[in-house]
Formats: sequence, structure tokens, C-alpha cells
Amino acid sequence: MSTLITVYAIIFIGILFTAFMAGNSPIRKRALLWSTAGVVCSVLAGITTFFSKEAVKEILLKQKPHLAFMADKITIPSTVMLQLGLTVFCCGIILFLWSCNCRKNCSKWYWALLWSIGIAFLTGHLLFLVQYYGIAAWANFFIPAKQDVFEPDLSMLPAFYIMIGVNLIFALAWSWHSVKTAKHSWKNILAFAGIFTVFVSLIWLSALGVGKWAENAMESKAAALGIAPLKTPQDDPDELKKLNDFNFITRHAKYNPPRSGRYDWSKDTIPADEREYTMKFFTSPELEAHLANLKKSAAYISRKDVLYLSTLQHFRSLVRHRADIAELYCRTDQKEKILPELLKYPGLESLIPADTPFLICELVRTATRNIWVSTLIQYGPEDKSHLPTYRKLLDWSKKWQVHLPCEAGFYLTVPVENKERIAAFFYAPYLNTARYRGFSDAVNKIPALKKLEQQEVIKENGMFANAAKRQRSMIVQGRTALALKVYKIEHGKYPGKLSELVPNYLPGEYVSPSTGRKLDHSVKRDNAAGEEYFILSDGKSSISSKKQLLSHFL
Repeated sequence: MSTLITVYAIIFIGILFTAFMAGNSPIRKRALLWSTAGVVCSVLAGITTFFSKEAVKEILLKQKPHLAFMADKITIPSTVMLQLGLTVFCCGIILFLWSCNCRKNCSKWYWALLWSIGIAFLTGHLLFLVQYYGIAAWANFFIPAKQDVFEPDLSMLPAFYIMIGVNLIFALAWSWHSVKTAKHSWKNILAFAGIFTVFVSLIWLSALGVGKWAENAMESKAAALGIAPLKTPQDDPDELKKLNDFNFITRHAKYNPPRSGRYDWSKDTIPADEREYTMKFFTSPELEAHLANLKKSAAYISRKDVLYLSTLQHFRSLVRHRADIAELYCRTDQKEKILPELLKYPGLESLIPADTPFLICELVRTATRNIWVSTLIQYGPEDKSHLPTYRKLLDWSKKWQVHLPCEAGFYLTVPVENKERIAAFFYAPYLNTARYRGFSDAVNKIPALKKLEQQEVIKENGMFANAAKRQRSMIVQGRTALALKVYKIEHGKYPGKLSELVPNYLPGEYVSPSTGRKLDHSVKRDNAAGEEYFILSDGKSSISSKKQLLSHFL
């Protein structure tokens, strides 16, 4: 990095020197030669930037230290480096034109240097903030969204390029004026700086006005639609922190159940001592107390206005552990305890509101529901005495729906920005317009999301469409798998065709949300276990009723 800084210093000193020589040259041809040399120095600055991927990566990691763990996987695309190179080239040209005009209007080189430094400080520090956030605020209204929900940062990079363009146009206009006029004095420099400052200030002041309008318009529309602010705090409240047992895994390092542990139980890779420890510990009061705390933590998900991300982790962990316990009951031949354990899941799922405003909550619901369904069809007992229970579960599955929250409420909460006071002040118009744009785009997508929720086949792509596919796939596969389970309990075997489930178990045959084709199912026999099992697929994912047990566990 130090070598790169030295190279940049030499290049920009060269730009400054050639600019002064061009500005002080009375002979036009000589001035053009020095100008060409300045352009060459600017080109060198751009080329140097293009080949500085590692330096850019280093700067990125300093700005975002949370990405350090994946430093080896981060690569900067050549297209990004090309854009950075062109930007540095343009900055070099702007510096050349500023310095050239300062020298042309000063009789002494040191006065020209002072004026160049002054203008560079003015535009590089104060006017940079005014220009950048003023232009970015307006850009929020004109740059089309490229994602499912508008990301405010989409306007930042184009705004930077527009700002460079504005500076370049003013520098060229000043150069044209300097060539045309015979009057050269510090007043000419001051006039340029004053006109440029007024122009930039008007951009920011207009952005301030539109930003205030955007803030009021967003709040009024939110109130009319009943959309509440949504918060995802970085830190948990004290009462939630008290439920976290960070040393649980350390204290019970040998507890490695099938889903939550480090080993593949289906291939018997777990060491004998850890398997023995797990078999004893999974029914211990301490584990139940730990799961009780996870449930208390997961209960915070029911709060619709705020989401603590740790609670979702605890919810997933809780469901996995409950599935683990059900499987371990099967492995220890305590079959009478399997179904009561699995019947705890519907109550756990109710912790996530049916109309949650957080899309991530729906994705977690889908993931944990898949864990539960897989465990139920694999290890759930198939005695006919349990048939009414399975019928109720099948009826409950018919209430499952795709739900896609638009998350417009995120934009009603002002994010905490770690900015200096001056930067935060000039940032306000951009923040307000970005929030308004994001909120408006999210609200405008509500009709499309409602339509997407009802589609059986989803051909669209994107964040919401992919979430809908996952939810729909889990619903149709999970519901069909439960119907197959009920059918086997009643008839002693699985049906040869899924059409045999209609209409006594399912209202109709389901299709894959990704392909539009009917679900595919096959019945196979596990000779080691002496049981039949099915594989149900939608063409993209599958679910199976085959027990993941080795023969010596049966």
C-alpha cells in the first residue's frame, strides 16, 4: 500500500507540474504539449488504479472488517477496476484543469499553488458532501430499481459519476473562459469558485426540500396503509441476553445429535464415546432446561414491530433439537415417546405470527417446517391408534399458505449512521429520499406479491419469487408426504400413484412450483430395515420417508 501511495504522489505531482507549465506558457503549441503530458499522467493514474486490485480489496476489508473471515474468497471484478480507473483518470484531468487555470490567472507559481490547494480542499471536502448527497438524493427518484425491493445504495455509485461529470464540465467551462478572456487575475479564480459553490449549494438545497417532502409523504402514506416501523436491533435487550447460554456447547462438547451435531449418524461416523454421551444426555433435565430457554427466546419473534435476529437462530436450534430427540427416541427403541415429541412443533411454529411483516421469519418457518415433516414421516409411529392424530396434522397442513411480507416498514425507521456531524447533516436529504424510494417501491409491489402468493407455478426470479418457490415447494411436498403417511397407516402400504390420494387425502394432485409438472413419487424397499419408503420430488428438491438408521440401531 505504501508503494502505491508513493506512485500516486509522483503521478499527481507530475499532473500539477504539467498543469503549471501549460498555464504559464504564452506559446500555444508549447501549452498543448504540456497539456498532452498532463493527460498522459492522468492516464498513468488510471492504469495504476486498474492494476491495484489487492489495494482496493485491502481498503474494502478495512471499511468492512466483518468480511475479514472470507478475505480469501473476495475478488474484485475487472469491470469494477475499469470503472475505478476511469474515475481516477477523470479526477486527474479535473486537477490538471483547475491547476492550469489557477496558474494562468496568477503571476507567481506559489500563489497558483495556494489557490489550487484551496479549491481542491473546497471541492474535495465541503463541496464533495454537498454535491454527492445532493445528486444522490435526486438520483433516488430517477434510477430504476434492479432488485425486488429498492436498495438505497443503488443511487450512490451513479451519483458519484454524475458528480465527477459536473466537476469536469465546470473545469472545462472555466478553461474555455480563461482562453477567451484577456483578463487574468485572482478575481477570475474567485468568480469560478463562487459560481461553482452556488451551483452545488442549489443542488443540495433543492435535495433538502425534496427530502423533507419525501419524509412527510412516506409517513402519511404509511399511516394511511397501517404500516408500522420495523426494527432489527444490532444488540439484544438484557432480558433476552439472560436466556442465552453461550457455554452450553462447551460444557457438552460430546453431545452431538443427528441434526445439530458434527457427525453423520446415517453413516455411523460419530465416535463411540460421543454416541454414548448423546444417547444419555438427550433425555437429561439440563437439556430440557436449555430448550426451555430457547423457547422463551424464540417467543420474542411474536413481536411484530421488532426482530432480534438471535431469536431466529434459537428457534431453528430448538426445532432441530426436538427433531433430534424424536430420532434418538427411535434409535433407543422408545417409540411411544416419538409422536408426543413431534407434536410439540405446531405449538412452536405458532410463535411466528401468521402475518409476520418479516420475510426472513417466513423463510425460517419454511426451513423448520421441512425439518419437522421429514422427521415425522421418517420416525413417526404408524400404529392405527395414531390415525386421528395424523388426520389432524394433515388438516392443519391444509392451512399452510405462502406469505410474502413487503417489508415496507423497514424504511420507516431511520438507520443509525456512524458519520461525523457535518457529514450526517449533508447526508439527511439522501437518507430521506432513499427511505421514500424504498418504501414506495415496497408498497407498489404489494399487489404483485399477493398475486405471487396464489400462483401454483412461479416462473419469475428474484428474492421474493425464490422465497415463494421455497414456501410453495415445502407446502406441496410436505402436505403430500403427510397424506402418504396417513394412507400407509390406513392401508398398510403406500399408494402406487399420487392420484390415489385424491380426494380422500388431498383435494388434487399438486404440481412443482418451479417446473409446473406434477410431483413425482416412487416407492422403494429398504432391505436392511425390512420397510418400504417413498421418495417425493418436485424436480428441484425431494423428501423421503427412509429412516436414516444403520441396521444395528434397529
